[in-house]
Amino acid sequence: MIRVNDLSFAYRKNKLYERFNLQIDEPGVYGVFGRNGSGKSTLLKLLAGLLFPRRGRIEVRGFEPRRRHPDFLAQVYIVPEEFHLPDLSATRLAQTQAGFYAAFSAEAFAEYLDIFELSAQQTFGQMSLGQKKKAAMAFALATFTPVLLLDEPTNGLDILGRDQFKNIVARPEQRSRTILISTHQAHDLERIMSHILFVDSATLALSATLPELAAAMTMGVAADAEALAEVDGLIYHEAMGEQWAFVAENASSTPGAVHLELLYKALSRNKAGVLAALQATDQESAHV
Repeated sequence: MIRVNDLSFAYRKNKLYERFNLQIDEPGVYGVFGRNGSGKSTLLKLLAGLLFPRRGRIEVRGFEPRRRHPDFLAQVYIVPEEFHLPDLSATRLAQTQAGFYAAFSAEAFAEYLDIFELSAQQTFGQMSLGQKKKAAMAFALATFTPVLLLDEPTNGLDILGRDQFKNIVARPEQRSRTILISTHQAHDLERIMSHILFVDSATLALSATLPELAAAMTMGVAADAEALAEVDGLIYHEAMGEQWAFVAENASSTPGAVHLELLYKALSRNKAGVLAALQATDQESAHV
């Protein structure tokens, strides 16, 4: 589905990627995490063919994105964090753009607009920023391209809008797609994600499924410092008033709880500890 081999990319002297490798073979919702400036948005643009690598090779469904082949463009759709749309209605947008995407569904588009509580006749000039985001998402989700790239899709959405977005992504008709979501809103989107990618120091520091993370680690809240001291294999902890949130190695055979916001902080502060826990679980599985 997606192959990135020995990718190097920089904005002038600002190196973002050096010998970066990524392989995605299965459909699912992939969360792309990393600190500000780590290159999450850039990665999506490279996969979409909007930016070109300095060195290395990228393949998406057998195509090199940089060549911008029409058959490639029909299979990939990207919604950047910031975008500008002409003053069209949603109906007119579909009339002018849907023909580029063979699997586009007018019925799904109308249904998604209804879920987002948008009128198909309202123009973008009449919409708020959040409404424009919803309309763009409704169209993107209705294209049914095999690869969908979303950069901070819930930014600008209110609480109800975020729930509407998650409910659509979780629908059965979306399950055959590979959806990459670059986001800082870990807590918002954790229930729809199947796989976590963490970009750090110009490389892919972590690639793991949610079940793999649950087998390797457990995350929760200790009532006080005394209770925290009884948690074995601590990887990361932070104060929450008198309580302590923590990430620890999972020593049991029962999957632990995974909270992506805590995992994000643990990766940022103690990446080695997270990777060691995952490696230990892999080694145990290999000996079963």
